[in-house]
Amino acid sequence: MEEFQKDQMGEQTGKTEENSGEMEFPIDQPEQTVKKPSVNIRLLAKWINVLFWLVIVVNIASLFTSENVTNAVPPLALAGQIISIAAEAIYGIILLKIASESLRYRNAAICCFISAAFSIILIPVTDGTEFLLAIPVVIVTIVVDMLGEYYEFMGHTDVLCDVDTVLSDKWFNLWKWYLGTFLCIISGTVLAVILPLIGLLVVLAATVGTLVVNVLKIVYLYKTAKAFRTFPQ
Repeated sequence: MEEFQKDQMGEQTGKTEENSGEMEFPIDQPEQTVKKPSVNIRLLAKWINVLFWLVIVVNIASLFTSENVTNAVPPLALAGQIISIAAEAIYGIILLKIASESLRYRNAAICCFISAAFSIILIPVTDGTEFLLAIPVVIVTIVVDMLGEYYEFMGHTDVLCDVDTVLSDKWFNLWKWYLGTFLCIISGTVLAVILPLIGLLVVLAATVGTLVVNVLKIVYLYKTAKAFRTFPQ
């Protein structure tokens, strides 16, 4: 009888050990943490949003300096030039404020200041003779503007690497489109001398492309500011 009780107790003990071996204990999972970016999120969110509004001001002011407005209302055209120059100078100042996050912003700011200075030089230019004399200044201004756009776009590409890689790539691709449309305008102008119709069509297409690039720049600036503003800190 005692042996039978011992056997039963042994079986119960074995089952208890088996059950305890089958028990699963929760394993603590490491918490997922957001990678901390190497840039000042708040600084970029604040000032890139200002850049967004400045670009809008510059584009509106450029409408006042169009040929039709210049011929119809010269004072309005002058006001547009002054607003554009002031906005470009302020744009450069803002770029300097965020230059600590990417040195490309500093280079872009320098280009803004040079372009603004050349624009001031071109304000007195009115007739054809003066314009011919100012052609070298115009060419230099165009080159400086291109360099400024390049450094700014690449600056946005750099600071977005740890925040939004997709948007970072979009800025890089936008520079390619900007350069492509510029080269098409030059090519179309040269081609117009040989084949006027085809050359004009190329220039027209490139002009439309330039407008699209300008619109995309505004959109990307807004998205960039939003990306930094909504990034978890």
